[in-house]
Amino acid sequence: MKQHDNGNILLVSNYPSDVGYAWWLMEHFWVLLAEHFKARGAKAFLAYPSINQLPAAIQDSCITPVELEMTGSGALPSNLKTFIKTNNIRHMYLTDRSWFNPQYAALRQAGVKNIVVHDHTPGDRPVIGGLKGLIKAVRHRLPLVCADSQLCVSPLMRQRSISNGRLPGERCHVVQNGIPPIQSSATSRSSLLESLGIPDDRQVCITTGRAHPYKRFDFIIQTAAELQKIEPDNQLVFVLIGDGPDFNRLKQQVQDLKLQERVRLTGFRTDAKALLGAADIAMHAALGEGFSLSIVEYMSAGLPVLVPDIPSVKQAIDHEDNGFVYEKDSPASAASYIAALLNDDSRRKAMGDSARNKASSQYSLDNCSREFIRACQTLF
Repeated sequence: MKQHDNGNILLVSNYPSDVGYAWWLMEHFWVLLAEHFKARGAKAFLAYPSINQLPAAIQDSCITPVELEMTGSGALPSNLKTFIKTNNIRHMYLTDRSWFNPQYAALRQAGVKNIVVHDHTPGDRPVIGGLKGLIKAVRHRLPLVCADSQLCVSPLMRQRSISNGRLPGERCHVVQNGIPPIQSSATSRSSLLESLGIPDDRQVCITTGRAHPYKRFDFIIQTAAELQKIEPDNQLVFVLIGDGPDFNRLKQQVQDLKLQERVRLTGFRTDAKALLGAADIAMHAALGEGFSLSIVEYMSAGLPVLVPDIPSVKQAIDHEDNGFVYEKDSPASAASYIAALLNDDSRRKAMGDSARNKASSQYSLDNCSREFIRACQTLF
């Protein structure tokens, strides 16, 4: 692969500087890239659409933040064009941007030589063949208007890019997503449960994420109702941590099903990771993922995880070893697996230990960082 050894890099954020979500991982990648360029005597700039409070990781790094709007596919903003020329920007690192974009030609005309896209977008997409696939494959090999390389968050997502996106396989590189290990909370389980209004003798099934229809918190609430039917004396409380556009509808659903004692909708919690230590099992019901960091966090905390039979969601879970894969639209299927875990303490612990071991060995942030640095050395 042709390498471009001269010039600086522009990292591009899709959100204002004070928006969180899972951008802590992107901040980590930005810092690694900045250090890579600093080592060769070059600079890394980070373009935010707006700058409010900068994340601590960026403040403490050698990155130079700037306010620049990187529009989707229209004409290149004049201030961006000027910035590229003035600051000798030869590389761009984009997150969740398209592989094909006519704007890339304008970026190259302004001086950019190397465009790398890191794809975290969720979802399962079918293989595209035939004439449609041929046309897509040809389009995605056009010079100037396509990126130079794509980083994929898992082997499955690389295969998606090749079979559905029809990207050239040699340009798709895997950097497996990873997380730092979940540490045991200094706060006792009793205190954590008390903060949620849950009696000490209850068991807990935990879920973290945005309260968005795509994450299917509503399905988890339906599963809680189904569990009541098959195990009316169960002592399980479902704890759903996160806020979002679906939050009020979910509260109404809990009331309608009379599950106030069985389901806790906590909203956003800064101590979400600590609360994993109060849980016995975890559930992740999303309709699709790139590679879920939440699932790996559950595993790292030693929790068996229930996931739907959706390829992108179940990537990390080995059925009956570190979790269960239930029928994707069946609350009865999910509830039956939960009941099996509630009634077998030794199996639940063994599956949780297996989950922790896999998270540590395959999905650690250290492994992820090493893979990313290797990719940087090749692509930049």
